[in-house]
Amino acid sequence: MSDFAVVVADYADRLWAAGVRPGAVVALVKPNHFDIQAIQCAVVRIGALPALLSVQMEPADLVRCLEDLQQPHLVTDAEGAALLRPWQDQLDKCVTRVLLLTADAVWAGGVPLVDTAPHRVTRRAGTDPVLVTHSSGTTGKPKLLVHTVDSLFAHVAPQIGVVQSLSYSGTSAKCLSFVHVRMSSGLLTVLHTGLPFLGISSPEQGAVSEALLRHRPETLEAQPNMFLRWEPLARETPNPFSSVGRFISSFDALHPRTLRTLLEASDHPNPTFVQAYGQTETGPVTLLVTTRADVREPGRLDSRDVGAAFPGMEIRIVDDAGAELPVGTPGHIEVRTPARAESMLGHAPLPGRDTWWPMRDIGMLRPDGHLELYDRQVDQVPGVPSTLRAEDVLLDELPELAEVVITSRDGAVAVVAATADGRPLEEERRRRALDRAGLPQDTRVDHRRWEELPFTGTMKVRRHRLLPHEARG
Repeated sequence: MSDFAVVVADYADRLWAAGVRPGAVVALVKPNHFDIQAIQCAVVRIGALPALLSVQMEPADLVRCLEDLQQPHLVTDAEGAALLRPWQDQLDKCVTRVLLLTADAVWAGGVPLVDTAPHRVTRRAGTDPVLVTHSSGTTGKPKLLVHTVDSLFAHVAPQIGVVQSLSYSGTSAKCLSFVHVRMSSGLLTVLHTGLPFLGISSPEQGAVSEALLRHRPETLEAQPNMFLRWEPLARETPNPFSSVGRFISSFDALHPRTLRTLLEASDHPNPTFVQAYGQTETGPVTLLVTTRADVREPGRLDSRDVGAAFPGMEIRIVDDAGAELPVGTPGHIEVRTPARAESMLGHAPLPGRDTWWPMRDIGMLRPDGHLELYDRQVDQVPGVPSTLRAEDVLLDELPELAEVVITSRDGAVAVVAATADGRPLEEERRRRALDRAGLPQDTRVDHRRWEELPFTGTMKVRRHRLLPHEARG
């Protein structure tokens, strides 16, 4: 970790030499790499406010986010500059300066970050803003969320508790969107606990396999759809997952097929899958630890269990009018957590963190305190009790599926299916799978190549962007 501190101090010297001072906002737009976190720490170190923006965002949304930040310094590299150059006239009006990380970055008037000057460290109080991050943008323009020292620490505290309670050892590898608040809290957890850390920048199967086989991590964390995409690696020889005794994922529940595939691929006698449910605005809210024996239990496909609430966090289910519902009744999920973001740029002030926060998800609390996750509110499909559960069944019944999304089109149920080899589903097997999933036999099936699906930076499918192709059904 001492090498990381040296890199952070060097970036801080470069930003200071470029004129960045306490109170400034520094937006960062560059390809996914762990240096994003080093630059973020450098910005915080000199008292400025980092705003981490994904290059996977639509360029028009990137520009709007930069406008919302109100004259930030923009730090970018060659790829980021090329992405934003068509909007240079607009950006020159809404950013203070463009600071260039690499010599090959081209931006008229840009300032290369080559000079250094000793920086001054600025300390922050608990209520001071310390990070601007954004939601995934699965339902539209990403929201810019501001975390304070206190709210970010509330993200980190339960993670430190999990690491200490599970007796972590060995290298911890993470393949995440490095601009996501999950990575910021994960980094702080690693620094606090002293775990050896491996950052994997690319989610492509070849790069992941090479990194895992070279470094043999004991712990591996990724986003749910990354793990889904990596299932074929479990059938390779040598097996890149054989050293992994603990898989970790947050954001959303994983498909049972993915859980089973990865746990079966481990050579550990009792591997576990640690899942957390939450969102950018709240941090992790629930925790679930799944073993190999758990996923072999009958009825696993009928459960979307995402675990019980972390200590100090509360969950309730309410109806459309906001009245609390009894245990065992599906409704809207609300949480109360000290980790909730302090504010949202461009929106009305958020209610205090002691108020209930709508997750915009549908679910149910079980008698044992565990939360069952059914759907996002905006993704509900008439006539389908839970699209997530139905997708679980389709993936299990049709192993050739690399991704599947159930949506509504013109008032009818539709399925967008991407197979591993790009071929359409065989008709009879497709019909049996639709029946097993409880979907109408006249459900339209739209075949896509995986590469055609519109993903966010965290590899969630932007369901609202799934424009119709000619469907087969």
